[in-house]
Amino acid sequence: MANENKKNLHQSISDQAMMGIVAFELENHNSFYANDLALETLEYSDLDKSAKPEFKIDQLYPDPAKGGNYKLFNEDLLKHQGFYQDVLVKKFDGTNFVGNLGIKKVEASEGEFILIMFQDVTYQKKLQREINQKQVEIRRAHEELLKQNQQLKELDLAKDRFIALTTHELRTPLSAMIATSEVLKYKLYDDEMQMEEFINTIYQQGFHLLELVNDILDFAKVQAGKMDFYIQEQEVYDLVKMTVDEQNDYAKKSSITIKMDEKKGDLKCYFDRPRLRQVLNNVVSNSIKYNRKGGDVLVQFTEDESIVCIVIKDSGVGIPADKIDSVFNEFETLEKVSRHHKGTGLGMPISKRLIENMGGKIWLESEVDAGTTFYIEIPKTKVLEDPEVYRERDEDDFDLIAS
Repeated sequence: MANENKKNLHQSISDQAMMGIVAFELENHNSFYANDLALETLEYSDLDKSAKPEFKIDQLYPDPAKGGNYKLFNEDLLKHQGFYQDVLVKKFDGTNFVGNLGIKKVEASEGEFILIMFQDVTYQKKLQREINQKQVEIRRAHEELLKQNQQLKELDLAKDRFIALTTHELRTPLSAMIATSEVLKYKLYDDEMQMEEFINTIYQQGFHLLELVNDILDFAKVQAGKMDFYIQEQEVYDLVKMTVDEQNDYAKKSSITIKMDEKKGDLKCYFDRPRLRQVLNNVVSNSIKYNRKGGDVLVQFTEDESIVCIVIKDSGVGIPADKIDSVFNEFETLEKVSRHHKGTGLGMPISKRLIENMGGKIWLESEVDAGTTFYIEIPKTKVLEDPEVYRERDEDDFDLIAS
């Protein structure tokens, strides 16, 4: 084969190579050859194969500020022969591509040259990033599903405990009422005084049963979002004082003293009166129920431009730090508390839902053997997105469950 034919064959093979190839003179870094793929990848404007590509090697150096996590094609890299992955190279249109790049110094009779061979892997890198991102998202979704599955299992167990507790709590007053009424029915009492005691027992157990049923119905309504609210701007001090006055007899029986701040001006805010009354009754009665004999309950008020805060502090047994979150958890009652006081344990979870549905907040701070403080924040402005809740209550539509 003639030398000219061999030369043309070598040129044809190089032009059709599956890697971009560019040759530079070592002395001045001027290009003197680039195959078709190299010119296309570099977005070289003149793709005429017969024309000699003329550019300097530094025209392929990218802006260092845009390197990110990639190696930069630059003067330092040229000093070392070898194959490099994920190298950022600049195109002639000003954009960059990520390439796998080989650098080779060649000595020939015509002189010394630098041979650059590269393959554009930008698209593959993009696909890899997307795949990695999807894998991360899948892992997160899988972890979230596992977490939700665990939560569902815990909720299922909690519901089982709740049903068992509720069944027991409902059966107790019902059993007492049936047994007592049976004595009355068959006139098995000794005298009028004993008959009065049995009647009083039926009344007390019936009232306790009503409280349990109300708790369950209220919880079902707030869970389903079926509880109506009639929120108006009104004075909150008088409602708190009325609640405290109603609880005073209960407090005295337990030798508990309730102290309340004197009124020092208007404390107007937005709330639904029966709903807030229900919350206050729950909190104040708990402050009495879980207090020490001879202890006290202090009711105070603070405010700023946006909220009125009702602070109810007791001198009771307190709550361990690891049990504080359980106070507002549905289907949970504090272990020690549930041994001493009957109930569904839904009072505080219901109170939290009611306050939040009125645009407020409720939380507590507690210390064992030092007492518990509840904070009830009520907004002074209309903070809820639904404007329909800010309305007057129709007396015919009054919900006795929450009264």
